[in-house]
Amino acid sequence: MTRIAHLSDLHFGAHEPALIDALCDAVEAAEPDLVVISGDLAQRGTCGQFSKARALLDCLPGPQLCVPGNHDLPHWNPVLRFTDGYRRFRRVTQGPTEPVWRNDTTALAGINTAHRMHWKRGEIDPGQIEHLRRGFDNAGDRLCIAVMHHPLEHAALNVDALMVGAGRLLAALPGMGARIVLSGHVHVSYIGPFTDAPEVLFVQNGTSLSTRRRGEDNLFLTLDTGPDCVTITRHVADGARFVPHRPERWSFAPGGWQLDEARMGQSRSATG
Repeated sequence: MTRIAHLSDLHFGAHEPALIDALCDAVEAAEPDLVVISGDLAQRGTCGQFSKARALLDCLPGPQLCVPGNHDLPHWNPVLRFTDGYRRFRRVTQGPTEPVWRNDTTALAGINTAHRMHWKRGEIDPGQIEHLRRGFDNAGDRLCIAVMHHPLEHAALNVDALMVGAGRLLAALPGMGARIVLSGHVHVSYIGPFTDAPEVLFVQNGTSLSTRRRGEDNLFLTLDTGPDCVTITRHVADGARFVPHRPERWSFAPGGWQLDEARMGQSRSATG
């Protein structure tokens, strides 16, 4: 079993300072094997905001896998935005914009859906689809998880047009062995199979630290992955702490992912 802590939309520069220590403490207490952050570490992509994000990354356990969001592009520096828009992101995360990670049971590959022209909407090109495919090559029996900032489907909230290329990527995911997609962007969480690809589970995080909430408190997710199953728990801000809510256990079977109502609330030891 692999435990993943999924954070998203930190938005340093428009964040809740009182929740930083609570978030660090809760993620550390969860004892994840990997921490994933699916974009928008900063609000306007400034050096000062990324410096605050770096301080958070330093207090979170490792290893970590981070992909950029649209707010991670420099807002006030158009020259840098068009010449090397992700330089500050790479420096702070100390990794690439499209990272890969795997252990004995799980393989993750991230892509950068932020785009300097389609800033808010995002874009995916054929080369990025091929990057995901290579990231899952020779994965064997590992559970394959794709990570990106923008969602591939409108679910909990429809605030923007879908990404350029979203349909093309969604159609390609089952064939490359991807079974889960982690994303953020809209600041509302959602868990469920994709309508047009039920064999892929859509796991959309809300915002872990931003002050811009859309009817849902700040939160992060934990995913306990096993053979053909995953247990997902929302950890929701309650005052100055993050409180785990009732887990959802999902099982993969012919026809797609199914919510296992009978086994919701299983402990970590029971999900391996």
